[in-house]
Amino acid sequence: MKLRERSEIDRPASLVWRYISTPELFLQWNERIVEMEARGAFRTGQHFHTRYAWKQRELQCWSQITKLDEGRMLELRHGNCSGSGIRRAIEVVERITLEEKGGRTIVTKDVVIRNSGVHWFVVPLIWFINRFSKPVQLDKLKAMCEGGA
Repeated sequence: MKLRERSEIDRPASLVWRYISTPELFLQWNERIVEMEARGAFRTGQHFHTRYAWKQRELQCWSQITKLDEGRMLELRHGNCSGSGIRRAIEVVERITLEEKGGRTIVTKDVVIRNSGVHWFVVPLIWFINRFSKPVQLDKLKAMCEGGA
């Protein structure tokens, strides 16, 4: 299953990149993350423990930075997850891409979920809702980068 979110931030990519590549700032805007062991700056190959809150459930995963293209793209792989109702075989790949156009940054967040246990006939419905629904909450990354948080 693949999910995608896009937002446009009225700031240059170099500023937005700080919020993507610094674990402490990443933790502040990504409201699903409760705790992350990473500190300083993300680096390719780095492994760390991440604790999430999702739909009133907590899950813990081992995370790894699988790709990092300075100023443009960060990819994380989350696996070996545990928590109530979570399949141990689940794997989540999260890719955040920045593209600057005229001093504004287009942020694309792609999430690929494998071995989730979601029935195959529900996957198109989830995709449709994700693709065509409007965001329910404020984009915290946008607010932080533009000075509103």
